[in-house]
Amino acid sequence: MKTVKELMVTLEDYANVPEDASLLDAVIALEKAQKLPEMDPARPRDRAVMVMGKNNKAIGKLSMWDVLKGLEPRYNHPIDPLSMAANFGFWNPLRNLTEKASAVKARDLVRLPEEGERIDEEASLDQAVSQLMRGNHLSLLVTRAGEIIGILRLSDVFREVGDMIKSAGTEAATT
Repeated sequence: MKTVKELMVTLEDYANVPEDASLLDAVIALEKAQKLPEMDPARPRDRAVMVMGKNNKAIGKLSMWDVLKGLEPRYNHPIDPLSMAANFGFWNPLRNLTEKASAVKARDLVRLPEEGERIDEEASLDQAVSQLMRGNHLSLLVTRAGEIIGILRLSDVFREVGDMIKSAGTEAATT
């Protein structure tokens, strides 16, 4: 059975930005990664960017959800939901989009991974499937000696499990 190391995408092969990059920079990096012609056509496209800290070490990922959440206003006090639109522009998070995309930094939006969002590179496919399902994650950050070295995406795990199912079905049909 394969290990996480065999299915992961390395940091070098995944879209990334430095922690001081703007939200605009992150969007551009992700868009570029999704359009790269030299990518393997069978490989699912990146849906997040890795945020790189000092010494070029990954500190976490910035997903499409994180980017969109970064555009929403932050509220620090109770708000009457009926008056939000009039008083706070809640229903228009895309207002001043250019200013927000330039002012917000990747480090402000990146969510540090929790323990359940990390998996060791030597972990088995069984363990990865279990961890993805338990946490309802779309990806796990792959670690070696505690440092992030890549990402294991649900799409890659699903493809591998699908191949195993098809192979088992073919073997059963021939016996």
